Amino acid sequence: MTIMKKSILNIGMVCVLGLSLAACTDNFDSMNQDPMGITNSDPAYVMPYIQEQGAHIASWEYQVGDNLHTNLYAQYFANSASYFNSDNYTYNSGWVTDGFWNNYYSGVLKQVKAVAETVKELPAYDNIYQTMRIYAASCTAMTTDVFGDIPYSEAATGRSDAKYDSQKDIYAAVFKELTEAAAALNSNKADQAAYKDNQDLIYNGDMKKWVRLANSLRLRYALRLVYVDPALAKQEGEAALAATGGLLQSNDDNAGVYISGTGANGWPLFQISGWGEFCMSKTMENMLKTTSSVADPRMPLWFGHTNGSTAENPEFKGIPNGLATSDLSNYPADDRSYVWGLQAMPGWNSKNNSESSFCVPIRQKVMSYAEVCLLKAEAALRGWNGAGDAKANYLAGIKASFEAERAMVSDASLYSTANDNTYMTTGKVEWKGDADFETHLEQIITQKWLALYPNGTEAWTEFRRTGYPKLAAAPVNRSGGDVADGKFARRLIYPSDEYKTNGVNLNRAVGKDLSNGGDRLSTHVWWDCNPKLVNE
Repeated sequence: MTIMKKSILNIGMVCVLGLSLAACTDNFDSMNQDPMGITNSDPAYVMPYIQEQGAHIASWEYQVGDNLHTNLYAQYFANSASYFNSDNYTYNSGWVTDGFWNNYYSGVLKQVKAVAETVKELPAYDNIYQTMRIYAASCTAMTTDVFGDIPYSEAATGRSDAKYDSQKDIYAAVFKELTEAAAALNSNKADQAAYKDNQDLIYNGDMKKWVRLANSLRLRYALRLVYVDPALAKQEGEAALAATGGLLQSNDDNAGVYISGTGANGWPLFQISGWGEFCMSKTMENMLKTTSSVADPRMPLWFGHTNGSTAENPEFKGIPNGLATSDLSNYPADDRSYVWGLQAMPGWNSKNNSESSFCVPIRQKVMSYAEVCLLKAEAALRGWNGAGDAKANYLAGIKASFEAERAMVSDASLYSTANDNTYMTTGKVEWKGDADFETHLEQIITQKWLALYPNGTEAWTEFRRTGYPKLAAAPVNRSGGDVADGKFARRLIYPSDEYKTNGVNLNRAVGKDLSNGGDRLSTHVWWDCNPKLVNE
């Protein structure tokens, strides 16, 4: 990928240098201001900061968090650099701190708690605060899903010795936040302030869509609990399905954070792909090529053809996860597919032109209508009231994903819809009425794994919950005995700084709720108790 790789790398380096210089000069004052300092007059001004922090859109935080951990654990991508071994289960506490911990505590929870106090004096901003609660709840759930027990009720209040709340209690709090926030927005309060332009990066102040998001997130987290507390899962899930305001109704309701910037800076996943340190995984390649009798139509949208092939005769290739460094040479750079498909670089897949425009605006996914359809499919499979028909929801989810992904390509002539129906009605995608529960569950979760791309955190979480899709264990294991050979990482280890500043509470939580394995990659979190996966 000589010319292509150099071109993208140079652009990436220019962008990084430009951002660094700007950060050190022109933006110095703004960087060193507390974003909460302006909320006394308009608390809404902090919302873009909260949304960006929660979505991990800065290239460094995205790389060391999502990309080098959850995207690899979900096997969307594979490491292709000799100096990164995250998919061999090596662990870097600093990366985890920057990629997951600080974003949540400093960038989300601290800010939302501060706004809660401000709104007591400015009740006209209550609706805006409720949208922050909804978004923060999703960030809270993601953080506890990644680590297990975390500081929550006493966290982000200026104290370093906040207690660790159990994951069970945190999930109860998440349901409470989502339910109360949706009810508050549905109450039609008078004289409420509205978001100004560019203050709400997700819905631009559409409160009805925020209610739908809250209800949909509630369904997501209800299904998370089906193995640890099936009664509570059904209770919360059926309540979400029947909730006032409904769930996400179409792709117009998709939730995601738009990135400030254009071109190579417009999307952190694309920006860091230019550094040539990861590429399509063999798992992703196989999933896109063999799940149905025809190739998945999303493949050229997401990935570029190899440099050794052409736009007229494209080849899409991945490499296995967890390779030894010495084995990377068996997968030359010219035979790898990187993240410059039609969405990111239309000219590469259509004209072999690496100098063409880089990317249309792409949002960091928070939740999509496709995911909601597939959540409803699983709920229907489990017999939950209000979920509808499992097959119908399943097919609707696939169609919604196709449409949403194609909507990010401005020129419809670059892709084909001819194989859509064949894809959905053949191979392992075909829904057969006489198939058993696990077969249908695997189908639903596999399609959710695809629809979630590139949200590796949620995809990895669903893999841990269900065991689907079936991923390949790393052939080389550098965990030092933490993760057994042939097994998978089940959580992230707490940042080492926590042991220094909050060791008493951390150790208490480890001894109480992680007593089945301690603070290790291999330890199962509270909800990770599927009887089929207890030894994974």
